[in-house]
Amino acid sequence: MHDTSVIGPFLRGFCFLVALVAAQQAAAREGDGIRHVPAFDLPLSPYISPEAQAAARVEIAEGDPLAHMSNEELARNIQQIRASVDMSIAPRVEALRQRYGVSLRQEKWSGVPVTIVTPKVPVARGLLIELHGGGFIFGSAGTLGMLEAIPVAAMTGMRVVAVDYRLGPEHRYPAASEDVAAVYREALKRHRPGDIGLFGCSSGGVLTAEALAWFQKEKLPMPAAAGVFCASADARYGGDARYVVAAVNNAPMPKPDGSLPIMEELYYGQADLADPLISPLFSKGVLAKFPPTLFITGTRAAELSAAAHTHSRLTALGVEARLHVWDGMGHAFHLNTDLPEAQEALAVISRFFKAYVGRAGR
Repeated sequence: MHDTSVIGPFLRGFCFLVALVAAQQAAAREGDGIRHVPAFDLPLSPYISPEAQAAARVEIAEGDPLAHMSNEELARNIQQIRASVDMSIAPRVEALRQRYGVSLRQEKWSGVPVTIVTPKVPVARGLLIELHGGGFIFGSAGTLGMLEAIPVAAMTGMRVVAVDYRLGPEHRYPAASEDVAAVYREALKRHRPGDIGLFGCSSGGVLTAEALAWFQKEKLPMPAAAGVFCASADARYGGDARYVVAAVNNAPMPKPDGSLPIMEELYYGQADLADPLISPLFSKGVLAKFPPTLFITGTRAAELSAAAHTHSRLTALGVEARLHVWDGMGHAFHLNTDLPEAQEALAVISRFFKAYVGRAGR
């Protein structure tokens, strides 16, 4: 017969020692602040539409071929990549043109090629300047740019000028900022600052923030409003989301210090990403002069953390800033206009610009 009065306390003490040792080992492993997360299965969000679920399944099955290419490989194959992207997007652009009934026209503003999108029935006097995505190395105003310029023009009733800014690796920073400033100067000859809005997606969203900093350097007036979509005012794409999304998408994982070669480096070269003209997040003075700014992102987008942090910094400085996040949605989801979530995001974008652009003097 066992004496439970002795065994009970002994077992409790033994369990306590085991737990203590495990905690000490965990502390030793994570004493530098690194959380070691075991692998787990992540199902599709129950909050996204059936259309978004179907699109996510295709995306998961196909993956992103560019995600595993080194910058050297990207540079070697850049012309092929550009041609492939443009060719795949062209049918979507034509479908959008017909769907929304807009007209497209190519011009040059201050020597910079632009594509002008005019709504079928313009109802607002404002002008929006759009900056396309593509990691600063591919895409164009007439392809990637049209995926958001066309629906935004139609839904706001404003003309949208999509900018074909210079790309890397042929051109380096600050070529794109200079091109946007050149187009903006031309826009200022035709419109008041209060009648102009600026927006972009992905690298175009980062460029939107950079352009606002560049305008300040050039002592140009701020536009009425800005949209930083699937991006932030931090060109490094830092924070938790960068790690989480890399794991979710089976993409290369950043190192503990956050470093990871990104395709944007083919444009930035040796430039310091902490320069406020590249990452305005690093200057309170620059951020404080931002116009009302809208952020669009998703919980499976690598820019989520940086976008949320930029939003919080602007808010702390008293700048009107809005952040909209869709659960379960990935990077640049609003470019797929067939998704209900994309239509929701585009409606938010439309309401935002109509609230701020072209309102002065009415």
